[in-house]
Amino acid sequence: MSVSRQNNFVDLFNLTLHRVVAEKLRRNPETVLRIARNNLKNWLKDKNPALLEWQNILETKTTEEIIKIISQDTDEGQRLRSSSPFAGVLSEAEREKIWSECAEIRPV
Repeated sequence: MSVSRQNNFVDLFNLTLHRVVAEKLRRNPETVLRIARNNLKNWLKDKNPALLEWQNILETKTTEEIIKIISQDTDEGQRLRSSSPFAGVLSEAEREKIWSECAEIRPV
């Protein structure tokens, strides 16, 4: 994890959340992608460019490519996570656990 990301709690939290989503995507791609596609279907009424980009990603990328996109510690990964369609993949308990774990991380 880069030092700059460690210093930004929100970025760290989003990255960690999406790495757990990536694990679920590996285990059950059909269910996770269905949730993401349904979210986009409901959200795309506004024609938001970021959501249109996600629609393209979900339609054209392989599961492994999507996993790489959502779990990479890069500016591009951070940008895409900020409009992620994976809401609802993790339970409230999973999100709370990740929040607590991220809160314990101290910058180096």
